[in-house]
Amino acid sequence: MRTWRRAARLARRVDCPAVTSPLLARLRDAARQNALPAVVLQVLTLALLVAYHRWAPAHELLERLLRLKQAWGVVYSFLAGALFAGVLPRLVLRAMGREAGRLPVELVFAVVFWGWRSVEVDLMYRAQAWCFGAAADWPTVLAKTAVDQLLYSPLWAVPQIALAFEWKDAGFSWRRLRSRLDHDFLAVRLPAAMAGNAMVWLPAVLAVYFLPTALQLPVSNLVGSFWVLLMIVLLKR
Repeated sequence: MRTWRRAARLARRVDCPAVTSPLLARLRDAARQNALPAVVLQVLTLALLVAYHRWAPAHELLERLLRLKQAWGVVYSFLAGALFAGVLPRLVLRAMGREAGRLPVELVFAVVFWGWRSVEVDLMYRAQAWCFGAAADWPTVLAKTAVDQLLYSPLWAVPQIALAFEWKDAGFSWRRLRSRLDHDFLAVRLPAAMAGNAMVWLPAVLAVYFLPTALQLPVSNLVGSFWVLLMIVLLKR
């Protein structure tokens, strides 16, 4: 018994790298802070999908949004991304005292960057529909989700967004940006951002891809509004 107690006391004194690593600490904190909002968001996304197919008033409202998206095309994509993922999260952070940057500069960056990101996502959804079809069945949805979450997001979308945030935080200076791309960025902040992306988007895109192609972007913009807040938290030094 005494030997067991000594071993237990010794084990408590030894730091375990797997527990004390900065990456795991960042992931733990992010999961703890965003678990409830993420669950609420997934429930909302699922509710939109069910309402579209089962509730006539919601179906009509989303159909109007679909027709608006079809009528405005790329202009709608840019404006929706700028509003939901750019302006609204920035104003919320500002109101909460979590954003100390210059509001006009932050808003211009948010509008331009997230407007373009929304256009890019719209093009990706269209390309997926062209490659796999627009059917709302499990094989089609799983194929689109795999491309989205295993290729597009980790190899292009998340690194692009992470670099854009670092460039902004470096005062839009390429020289200072290079100094920020250090070990902490590559080993901690970027992997944490990828994990945060999967935590929010992996369940959400399953519901999004069950919707008509023209309606996928408007619904994903609602998810993006929360996701930008999550990315800001994960990438913050």
